[in-house]
Amino acid sequence: MSTTLDHHAPGRILVVDPALGDQALTELTAFMDLGLVPTVNLRRVADAALRARIEAAWETVDFDGFSEEELARRLEDEGRGYHALKCRAGIPLTEAVLERATQDGLRRRLALVGRAAAGFDTFDRAAAQRLGVAIRTTPGANAAAVAELTVALILDTLRGVSRRSDALRAGSWSAAVEDLPAGSLADARVGLVGSGAIARRVAQLVRAFGAEVWVFGSPRFTQERAVGWPGRRAESLAELLTGCDVVSVHVPATPQTDGLIGAEELRLMRPNSILINTARASVVREEALDQALRNPASGPRRAAVDVFEVEGPGFSSVLSDNPHCTLSPHVAGMTRSALQAASHRLLEELERFLKETGLLSGGPS
Repeated sequence: MSTTLDHHAPGRILVVDPALGDQALTELTAFMDLGLVPTVNLRRVADAALRARIEAAWETVDFDGFSEEELARRLEDEGRGYHALKCRAGIPLTEAVLERATQDGLRRRLALVGRAAAGFDTFDRAAAQRLGVAIRTTPGANAAAVAELTVALILDTLRGVSRRSDALRAGSWSAAVEDLPAGSLADARVGLVGSGAIARRVAQLVRAFGAEVWVFGSPRFTQERAVGWPGRRAESLAELLTGCDVVSVHVPATPQTDGLIGAEELRLMRPNSILINTARASVVREEALDQALRNPASGPRRAAVDVFEVEGPGFSSVLSDNPHCTLSPHVAGMTRSALQAASHRLLEELERFLKETGLLSGGPS
């Protein structure tokens, strides 16, 4: 490339996936107010009217944001480059992508990545730090939404709402009334793996149904920090698994939580217990959960899962034909209020970063 880094080039941000609905227009206008001219990827904008309004106001592209090669090529943009990137989904922000987005010869060098969601398990954080790319996310913005779906999945799994509906639609009243009487939150002990904002909200909600709550958190979740928490602190994961009727997972994807619940841990769970995973697929091994659910003598009897190892149009999972598992397409945080909160919070984070670094003005303010 013949271009060179230009510190005074107009600010640009690649919006891999904008906010949903009219919030997208608000968000894109706010980027402009921050001095970042957006280029908007329309691949995940299904509303034709919204697409037309975006196309009328901003530069647009259409590419697969989950493709590492396409993402890198768009960030290079034939040498023009971008100062910032915004996304909602877990795009493949790998070392190779980051290196191409910050290489010598680009007019603009990627310096900031904002994700309007919690977590960055598909981002190479070490490479970002080495290359001087800041990452901002919005932890907690969707806590209430994820907690709501978690409780909905607990109730559905305990009461069999979706499977009884399927049986009736198939014309089988006898199948619809199997496994009665059903379980209830009113007399259940709910174990939460994780002690963050989502777990706390789940605890508050299930306690309102009359459930008892146990919590197993990270090493930072000490006895002192557990004081005032709406639940009893479990000393170990094994204690929680063996002692609870419902186990719900609420930890991020980290090297420490990878495979946290596998075959051995599932065997510890009570007979007729249920497991809910609205956290990350890497925390609960799909193969192990599938096998445990198919073995009446081992582990949980039923489960509900909102996160998978392979998601999107190419979705596949061993759990997809498991009759004892309810599937949800990674939508726990997808409520209007949660997405608006995440968008607003991310804009605040970006504004703070730009003011502190002076990225678009040549130096800190």
